[in-house]
Amino acid sequence: MQIRSVDASHGWLWLTQGLALFRRNPAQWVFMIGLLFVGSRLLLTVPYLGLIVVLLTPNFLAGLTHGAQALSEGKPLRFGYLASGFLKNAGRLVTLGAVTLMGHFVMLLAMTTVAGAALSDIVQTMGSGAVTAETVAAMRTAAPRLLLSVAVGLGVALPVMLAVWFAPMLVFFDDLKPVPAMIASLWACLRNLLPLLVYTAAVMVPLFILMQIGVALTRQPDMGIWLLAPVLVPSLYVSYRDLFVAAPAE
Repeated sequence: MQIRSVDASHGWLWLTQGLALFRRNPAQWVFMIGLLFVGSRLLLTVPYLGLIVVLLTPNFLAGLTHGAQALSEGKPLRFGYLASGFLKNAGRLVTLGAVTLMGHFVMLLAMTTVAGAALSDIVQTMGSGAVTAETVAAMRTAAPRLLLSVAVGLGVALPVMLAVWFAPMLVFFDDLKPVPAMIASLWACLRNLLPLLVYTAAVMVPLFILMQIGVALTRQPDMGIWLLAPVLVPSLYVSYRDLFVAAPAE
């Protein structure tokens, strides 16, 4: 694969072109994302089965972007595309999910190690209910260590997130193995930090609004991401096609 370096304005183009793909069949996009949301919530109600959600996310993401590819080629968006990630390179995609799960675990371990007793103090303070001068003092004392733990957590989580950002599509569309796919994804993100920042900034405003609506209606903070997913998924495919070009045959 050849990795392109594009202008910052491409971050906005990814979002607008993803929106255009969404508008070609909005009902089907909402139905497919909604079905995944319901299925994930059912799994999360059972202890330990929620891990399956993380493990299989790359498989479903590959299927959804396969549907985005079909739309971009003038084909209909069919429900069966959800299964595409289980019909091609399924094991490699599950491996990416396992890497993501391990990244979450390492992040939480690093954060709790740095935070130490400060984290438990905050939890006990919040659980006690009434706010007193002692609890406020305890929170102020613990704040610096908590901020440091958050910084450490981001330092662990960010490279993992960038490494798996494009990896499912590289595995599915280009038949890369997990490690080369993650290396290529990380390198593509590092070479295109400006368009990624523009893309993130453009997404944050509607995401914040939808998160507030989601919390107010369902008390689920991640509802905003699910509500925006019908546009985010095709925009992710657009960005993948923009940055990765097949190397010419020798």
